[in-house]
Amino acid sequence: MIPADRLAWAIARHVRELPAGTAFTATAAATLGVMLAQRLAGSRLCLWGHGGAYDPAGILSLHARPWLFNRRPRARVTLPGVFETQSEPHVLLATPAQVDGAANANLSGIGTPGSPKVAFGGTRGLPDARTVFFVLPAHTSRQLVGRVDFVSTCAATREREALLFTELCVMRWSHDAKRWELAELAPGCGIDELRARTGFAFGEPAQVAPMAGPPESALALLAQLDPLGLRELDFVADRSALLDAFERIYAAEAELVPRRPEQYRPHEGTGP
Repeated sequence: MIPADRLAWAIARHVRELPAGTAFTATAAATLGVMLAQRLAGSRLCLWGHGGAYDPAGILSLHARPWLFNRRPRARVTLPGVFETQSEPHVLLATPAQVDGAANANLSGIGTPGSPKVAFGGTRGLPDARTVFFVLPAHTSRQLVGRVDFVSTCAATREREALLFTELCVMRWSHDAKRWELAELAPGCGIDELRARTGFAFGEPAQVAPMAGPPESALALLAQLDPLGLRELDFVADRSALLDAFERIYAAEAELVPRRPEQYRPHEGTGP
């Protein structure tokens, strides 16, 4: 079993109890986690997507999204439009550049504010989401830091306790202790390794639940929803390997689109 499958299943297990609303996801693993929760646990979350705000269906894709991802689009709702018009709660499964021990997240830039070494797209919807969970697939002290360079949002201020998902663990923010508390640990990972790869201190309960792997039904669904393996891209650190993976996926999509079976036929208003 690959780490991406365990991560997607962990997300599915924790989001399935959320109330009906709109979910915004930043990674393939998060998207798949919501999809698993919808199909296997009756989750009432609706995924937001370009051209399919209420019904994104099909397979995960990179380039040919209108044909392969949104088979039955009903509406196109932009991100600002969703926040203005949706009355339901919304949850953001974000992947910021940094998360620190105070539940602050940075999606603005690395380095000194005003003259960063690297600038990103900005806070986007981070400050506005009622519920914020963080999904950082590759567990590393480069992202899990002692203190973020810029505070784009603070998850500690939300009523619902934030969750932090990585390949190695699930952590839950404790309002009482004012720190992250380890909730689940992946098989094969010890506490010492987790500490070494985390840039902040976290609570360690006497009993930590194992980060369970997905059942056969979930594995089968993951293969159906993501046959091109987009969820594995979250774990590719080498740029050359990542470009090779993109090339492979683009080629596979190019093979699928010309076949144009009924379920992949583009709908009016969903072109690139």
